[in-house]
Amino acid sequence: MIFNRLKMLLSERELTISQVAKDTGLSRTTLTYMVQNNSKGIQLVTLNQLCQYLHVRPDDFFEYYPFDLAYQFQRDQDQVVVLAELLENGQLVQSAQVSGKVADDTCQIAYSELERQFTTHFDQLSIFSKTLLRNDFKAVAAKEVGCSIELR
Repeated sequence: MIFNRLKMLLSERELTISQVAKDTGLSRTTLTYMVQNNSKGIQLVTLNQLCQYLHVRPDDFFEYYPFDLAYQFQRDQDQVVVLAELLENGQLVQSAQVSGKVADDTCQIAYSELERQFTTHFDQLSIFSKTLLRNDFKAVAAKEVGCSIELR
């Protein structure tokens, strides 16, 4: 997994997306996608411009962890099962299963149990990366399950 740290870098410098866009000429849309870690890729010209502007090196801009996570969601009435896979070099290293309950258009999922089962790998993550992963999981779960998500 690779995360860009633009949100943290801007926060450390008390900069806004609007200010960076104005100073660099980069579009607010591009910067917003990057801050949210939603961009599929970053052009080298953009990365170079941001590194120069923020006075950082590319390795300060990114966090890398040598594994990926994949999720599958199965909903049956008021129950949700999450199948999670931890992959290294595309190969399954570990799998986990957690469940959740749906009530009143809200699904509660035991995400902390997933973190516990993947402790060896999750302990490597920065707080920033853990937060990004948790938010990404929540967004994907909401889309796949079709209701709002509460993580326990």
